[in-house]
Amino acid sequence: MFPCRKLKPMSEVRVAAGDAAFDEKIRGMAESVQSRLRYHSIELRDGSVLPGLQSIEHLRGRLAMFGLPDDLTGKRVLDIGAWDGWFSFECERRGASVVAVDCVELDTFLEAKALLNSQVEYLTLDVAELSSAKLGTFDIVLFFGVLYHLRHPLLGLERVLELTTDIALIESFVIASEARAIPAVMEFYERAELGGQIDNWCGPSPECLISMCRSAGFAQVYLLDVTSQRASVICHRHWRPVPSSPGPAPLLVSAVNSRTYLPRFHQFKDEYICCFFKSAEPAIAAEDMRIEVDGFGVPAILAAPNGPGAWQANCLRPVGLKPGRHHVTVRTAGSARSNTAEFIVADPDGAAGPEPSTENFPAPELCSIEHQPSSDRRITLGREGTLVIYFRSTVTALGSTDIALDVGGHTLPAHTISFLGDGIWQANRLLEQALADDVDVRIRLGGGAWSQPQKIRRA
Repeated sequence: MFPCRKLKPMSEVRVAAGDAAFDEKIRGMAESVQSRLRYHSIELRDGSVLPGLQSIEHLRGRLAMFGLPDDLTGKRVLDIGAWDGWFSFECERRGASVVAVDCVELDTFLEAKALLNSQVEYLTLDVAELSSAKLGTFDIVLFFGVLYHLRHPLLGLERVLELTTDIALIESFVIASEARAIPAVMEFYERAELGGQIDNWCGPSPECLISMCRSAGFAQVYLLDVTSQRASVICHRHWRPVPSSPGPAPLLVSAVNSRTYLPRFHQFKDEYICCFFKSAEPAIAAEDMRIEVDGFGVPAILAAPNGPGAWQANCLRPVGLKPGRHHVTVRTAGSARSNTAEFIVADPDGAAGPEPSTENFPAPELCSIEHQPSSDRRITLGREGTLVIYFRSTVTALGSTDIALDVGGHTLPAHTISFLGDGIWQANRLLEQALADDVDVRIRLGGGAWSQPQKIRRA
């Protein structure tokens, strides 16, 4: 922290310049800035201050609450709702590469940027326009004083999640906590009920703010402070590290779409991942789960037993996943990390998927091939039942697109793949048409050799 300095009256503002013409230009800009009302005070390089409603001391205190390091060298920071830019310029001063975003372009930001000779990139974008495809991703995202201005606050938090790779610092107006069974409540303001402003749309309770941040997909969320109806929250994309002496790792059998039970998701639909796993732990609650998708923590919304030693845990598919292969692991708070399961995110049209592996895997050993009748013939995919193939392989990681089936001379992809442990795998193919009783089936992994054929065993 730097020593606090008192605000200086306009006549005392000093400028540092290399020549008289430059001095005169900068002095004119500073006087122009100070002729209007700022929200953030801005400290110049020579120690002088452009005064605003919030003092330098107050702004430093707001940022200090989050424990942000003094050295941000090598970090990329996004400041959403930057306004006059104090937080943007402060992160830059600490060594970060900074992008500042607001819904309107402010002269006060641009003039302070010039006075500071700042390299902050300044963009005029609405929260709804933000995406990782447009801006990339950031180690740290600041989201101060924005949430309650959004008509769709949870979608806004999902945008923040998509852009964040480490932590998001969130500050918002909140209503008072309420003593009720479910304290996560939010007021909605149809018109100008909050402060007489038409762009104040909602007032969450502190508990609601925390719950919404988790629901958006942040792994860990902590409430740091509530002062004058302003709550400060820090959100983490990652879980705490695995314990130094962890318990046995769960066995992750599969990770599938809870709607279709296929390891396939749409890029933009509101879909949930269902993780089926085995664990010897006697009791597991949702808050005990540590699900990770592509290395990022995802909070579970359900954990339930699914048979002796078997469990399922559901979580929201994280927003912002690109089309292609993605990887899931699970653990509990005290266990080691499981093996990896794979799922696919399709292109926006829902049709395309990643190319299968061409790796020359050894031929698998077919254990058995079974036909299971459909439990619901109304659904076209799987109307004629499921082809269930058990095989043994030394390959330790497989996705459904890596499995090819030869069914009576017709090559078909598998729909699901599950790891059962001890080198045993299960591949399923949902059937739209009935198969002949004497058909031969064999399988291939990637671009490797075909297995020996076997006949189908009817259930």
